[in-house]
Amino acid sequence: MPNRMIAGMIVCAALALATTTIARAQSAADADNTMRAMDLRLRALTTARKDLQQMTEHRGDSEADAARDVVDADNLVFTAAGKVFTVAFFVKSIKSPHDFGFAQQQFRLVVGLFVATADAQLPRIEDDLHKLTAPAAVTAATGIRNVIVDLRGFLKPFAAEQ
Repeated sequence: MPNRMIAGMIVCAALALATTTIARAQSAADADNTMRAMDLRLRALTTARKDLQQMTEHRGDSEADAARDVVDADNLVFTAAGKVFTVAFFVKSIKSPHDFGFAQQQFRLVVGLFVATADAQLPRIEDDLHKLTAPAAVTAATGIRNVIVDLRGFLKPFAAEQ
């Protein structure tokens, strides 16, 4: 389990260094690049979430409640990110210019909803982070927070109007 946490942290650091932010999905290639970048971040979220869930099994204390709350917030953000990923998948496949324009609008809409969800859940995660004391739980919850912040920062420019 510690190796998975370290690997997740390395992936997050590599993502921050390797990914450039694109203003908005101008082409199918931009949508495809967005999907690839999101895939790496969503995998990092899944890894950190699984680690945190394993730590809370068979525990009933307040720290386990805080960890479960972080997992719940992560699930909400992950679901919103899945919607962005799905629309990006459609955007990259569209050939008609008229349909592509409509798909871009939908993409901006779901990205805006994702950003709103992340903005609502990040304070909740921050609050719960202060309730965690076990080093492994703090590391996993911090990893979740960091990936959500990174994903939000990466996607937020896509929500901008053209």
